[in-house]
Amino acid sequence: MNPKDQTVLDLLKARKFKFKRQMGQNFIFNRWILNQIADYADIQPGESVVEVGAGAGTLTEVLAERGAKVLALELDRSLMPVLQMRLKEFDSVQLLQGDVMAMDLDQVTCQMGLDWPYKIVSNLPYQISTPFLTMVFRQLKGVSEGVIMVQKEVALKVIAQPGTEHYGMLSLGAAWFGYAEIICELEPEYFTPAPPVDSAVLKIKRLPNRLGVEDRALWTLIRGVMNQRRKNLLNGLKSLGGFVPRTGDSWPEVLEQAGISGQVRGETLSLEQFAAIVRMAGFAEEVQSAEA
Repeated sequence: MNPKDQTVLDLLKARKFKFKRQMGQNFIFNRWILNQIADYADIQPGESVVEVGAGAGTLTEVLAERGAKVLALELDRSLMPVLQMRLKEFDSVQLLQGDVMAMDLDQVTCQMGLDWPYKIVSNLPYQISTPFLTMVFRQLKGVSEGVIMVQKEVALKVIAQPGTEHYGMLSLGAAWFGYAEIICELEPEYFTPAPPVDSAVLKIKRLPNRLGVEDRALWTLIRGVMNQRRKNLLNGLKSLGGFVPRTGDSWPEVLEQAGISGQVRGETLSLEQFAAIVRMAGFAEEVQSAEA
């Protein structure tokens, strides 16, 4: 173990820190892995980076050493003195204690003086992996890209293709955001303490959304159909209740216009196919006038 890593462990022991399983605290001390994460994120001097789950600050330190402006978020109050002590030499690091799932991260970044767009680079606490990634994909506007460590099962859901075992809402959210890939996988022994699952590093990147449909209508359709994902599409559409085609057509007529069979299962549809259904149902995005 790197002597610097041992110093971090000694500091945690001196403060009688105990790892909290309910907070998903599985830290990485291996400097080679931490540097690889920063390499994958292509950290440049002056870039704005948000780290969720700063832990003992090992990744935070690597990001700061590369000249990034880092907002490091940590839920565990007992770790804040450790982070303050370890990162005091870096003026570019701001620490914030709190629950990221209770924050408007876009608003927080603005309040803390970070520039947009910003990157997310994190060894994510595993218990928030799915809701946090959903928030990134669907709600946050300031995120341009990120490199995020999650449990392997979640990573497989992010990159899953239509009709495959892991395909679902998270896969569709990632497709809506843009691009995602698994860069590498890590076994439990790389973490302290070792988690009960394998982990994977995800790289995500926002791409222009050219679907041309109303977001709210698209996700209303997707949620309704994917909640009945193993039923045929026509049965899934029946679960939408008052959400009906704006054109006045029936759902079978809309599907015919979209060139999609009502007998396929919802879990086999791509994001583009969902968008085609919404478009034919009359929910095309309005084109803004170029007039002043």
